[in-house]
Amino acid sequence: MKVQHLFLAIAATAMLLTACEEKQVLPGDNTNNQGALVVPAPTPDPKGFVVPEGAINVYEAVEIAKSLKFGEVTEKRYLIKGYLTSFNRGESFKTDFPTYGNDLFYISAVQPSDEQPIHNFYAYRALGKYGAKFPDLDCLKEGDFVVISCLITNYNGVFESSGNCFVMASTNEHFNQVFPTLEPIVTKEGEIDVTEADAVRATVPEGKTSDEYYDIRGYVVSIDYTKTDTVNWGKDPEKPDTYTFNMTDGKSSATAFKIYYKTDGQSFVDPKQVKLWDEVVLHSKIQNYYGTCEPAYGWMTESSNPDF
Repeated sequence: MKVQHLFLAIAATAMLLTACEEKQVLPGDNTNNQGALVVPAPTPDPKGFVVPEGAINVYEAVEIAKSLKFGEVTEKRYLIKGYLTSFNRGESFKTDFPTYGNDLFYISAVQPSDEQPIHNFYAYRALGKYGAKFPDLDCLKEGDFVVISCLITNYNGVFESSGNCFVMASTNEHFNQVFPTLEPIVTKEGEIDVTEADAVRATVPEGKTSDEYYDIRGYVVSIDYTKTDTVNWGKDPEKPDTYTFNMTDGKSSATAFKIYYKTDGQSFVDPKQVKLWDEVVLHSKIQNYYGTCEPAYGWMTESSNPDF
């Protein structure tokens, strides 16, 4: 009996020592007692929120990024859904925001909590809906559920967006008040929409321009004047006044760069000739500006704007 009691005592002591050696799991720690990563299940999509067809979660986006070489960018544009966990607004953000109207933030497959997500996806300089500029900082908040549209890249080990990234949908009430719902673009014979233009961009080497001209139909969603002195537009024939703006078909976004009026080299004469949400047609070559689709140095042949 004494031997049996001794054996039981030794066994109990061994179990106690083993328990003491196990790794304590603390809030925010993503490893189990054996040091393996514990991947939280994705938080369900918010009830009542309509997720665009084909959207993938952050885990799936990260796996795509992992398959890329450093600096490589996908040819395909993806819709990625997730919860906004934090912003990356540096010192220059406040001065940059009024000009560029874009934001930098991280999204996760799980809602923000004490438990840190295994993987974040970085939305780098993301624009608002359809590629429009954010008018203010209330359009996005931590905890919002968002769907972004972007190319995916592995930027030296950081899994992030590349090229023209924009927020396609959000649970943020202010976001949905600011950005209207656009009617689908219907192209005419011989025209392509912005999504098709982006597909052309993917066939063009980075930094190069297509040989062919295309007629591209879409909506104007942001405007960048190429000259601040808009009072004297069209009055200097040596320097034709052009427009630079973002455009969309509701699915993809493109940056129309230095677009002329009606014919090659002709100047716009009044800033009112291009307004937000105009439906326009551009006759232009397509440039692959390092992942961004750019109809560049073309001209606007048609517009819904009565001042056009």
